[in-house]
Amino acid sequence: MKVTVAHLYKKLDELDRDVVELKKLTDRLATDREYSPILKETFLSEMAKLEDQKSEILGLRVEKLGSTLKPLKSKPNQEDPKPLERAKEEVTLSLPQEPKKTERPVRKY
Repeated sequence: MKVTVAHLYKKLDELDRDVVELKKLTDRLATDREYSPILKETFLSEMAKLEDQKSEILGLRVEKLGSTLKPLKSKPNQEDPKPLERAKEEVTLSLPQEPKKTERPVRKY
């Protein structure tokens, strides 16, 4: 599957933004409501899923026209003037297939 590195950065940014929004929603939940624990549990599980997706993206092996680039673990080196050029290039990634979601029973109150 061919994906540009810029798309991956955009997806990582989106995942970070979603985690922040879920954290804000969790903090704003009223603790005296009967639905609060269920919502809090759901928000926390979704945050964990988003963090797992982020770690999967960061762990991808990137290949560029037959050569292999190592994934960055920290911020790009300030002395390297070409990180933006690399971000625009098209790369080939091997993405794992998503497991099928199992249906969970709906809780009725």
